[in-house]
Amino acid sequence: MSHKADNSFFDKKRQWSKRKDVILKSYLTPYISKIATRSDPILIVDAFAGPGKFSDEELGSPLIICQSIQEILSRRPSLPVSVICVEAEKELYSKLSGLIEEFPFAEAKCGEFGDYIEEIEEKARNHSVFLYVDPFTVEGIEWDRMDSIFQHLSVSNMSIEVLMNFNAPSFVRRGLAALKLAIPESDPKIEDTEEIDATIITPPSINRLNVVVGGDWWQAILKSSTGFPDKVQKLTNGVCDRLSQRFKEVCQHPIKALPHHTVPKYSLIFGSRHSDALILMNDAMVKSRQMLAELAKPKEPTLFEMRPTDLVPDIEELPPIIIEHTSCPTQRGVVILDIIRKYFGQFAFKEIRGCIEQMLKEGKLKSETGKVRINDKIRIVTVKK
Repeated sequence: MSHKADNSFFDKKRQWSKRKDVILKSYLTPYISKIATRSDPILIVDAFAGPGKFSDEELGSPLIICQSIQEILSRRPSLPVSVICVEAEKELYSKLSGLIEEFPFAEAKCGEFGDYIEEIEEKARNHSVFLYVDPFTVEGIEWDRMDSIFQHLSVSNMSIEVLMNFNAPSFVRRGLAALKLAIPESDPKIEDTEEIDATIITPPSINRLNVVVGGDWWQAILKSSTGFPDKVQKLTNGVCDRLSQRFKEVCQHPIKALPHHTVPKYSLIFGSRHSDALILMNDAMVKSRQMLAELAKPKEPTLFEMRPTDLVPDIEELPPIIIEHTSCPTQRGVVILDIIRKYFGQFAFKEIRGCIEQMLKEGKLKSETGKVRINDKIRIVTVKK
């Protein structure tokens, strides 16, 4: 599916879109450095690339990807990495191809993402693949076709990861229309009312929406009596559950337009089978949360933190969380990973590790070596009073 708005969408990059870019850029550099140790060729795919740059000169995802790779290649010129950027709109493709032609490792392709699934699927047999799936509307996604790439995870040792923009609010409204159910009006108290996605002129077919998420499981969620925010969250959780059938590590991060919103513009959903990838993505999404928290910062300094803990998690809560995970001897790395899984996007890796070190110094924890400076394989346990 092509972009569903006129090209004025690319006049100026919105603040919430910049948060998405921070996540992409923050993750890509350490990801490529780590995955390069496998020595397999690396393929990065931008499945819905757009023009490459906004009219206000803000970079789009293709240039963010290409510049990140170019920086790495300046240090490791022999690294076997390539980029495919797919764009369906001919005008946007023309701008895109002109911008990325300076990057010899990148190729712009004109067409739908689905047109190139077979080519990507073939490369997934012997490449480490990172898919960036950022469609303008949910109808750009075809679950089973993407899964033809993911299925290699069950038959090979190749690395495949996906970072996907899933616009659950849009899907819920489309789904309600298709099911002939009441569609709630946009409420500025809980969500951004700016119309970015396509206005529903005719309801999409139920079959088409089934194709997007790989089945009809979504219908029970939309037919339930719960409110709109709950439907959005449950639908997002359902997509994560689907990804969990292929990926060991799956996480989600809401991208909100404003701090007080309870309904995001969309959620970024990440899938990998590597725990190291989850840690890297957690740190990238912590940066995104901190950007949103800055928007809620009081103009005048306050004695106490006035912002809610979903924006500014209380670091004082970390020691009891660690104690909760160390009631029996457990490797430090396992403790950190379990906390990241349970409290995803709240605490950075260094914050958790630093807190563990401080608790070892204070005698609240002890290590099996008796030392404070330990590695992730050393077991730690709570010191019982």
